[in-house]
Amino acid sequence: MPLFMVNTNVAKGKVPAALFSEATRDLARALERPESYITVHVVPDQMMTCGGKTDPVAQCKLYSAGQIGPEKNKEYSKLICGLLNKHLGISPERCFIIFTDLQGSNVGNNNTTLG
Repeated sequence: MPLFMVNTNVAKGKVPAALFSEATRDLARALERPESYITVHVVPDQMMTCGGKTDPVAQCKLYSAGQIGPEKNKEYSKLICGLLNKHLGISPERCFIIFTDLQGSNVGNNNTTLG
């Protein structure tokens, strides 16, 4: 169920397929979930600035039912910033992440909810 969303000003043509496979694999390991549960959603070509500069930037969200919390979020931040730096050339100080812990009863899938 975990959902990783990235909004970025990086052009669509510069988003490699490897970002999706690596993010899926690495987030599955970090979140202790099967890869089949992970969704990665990248929205490129956004009109974005940060600090008045149009250098590559990302606004991200990581949603999960469980496994979100202060200590784990630091690990996820390092992982996500590393992936976006490697694949999109986004400097870690220009990568912002919102972590959201969802209640299973508020997540629907396969004709039911997770809780």
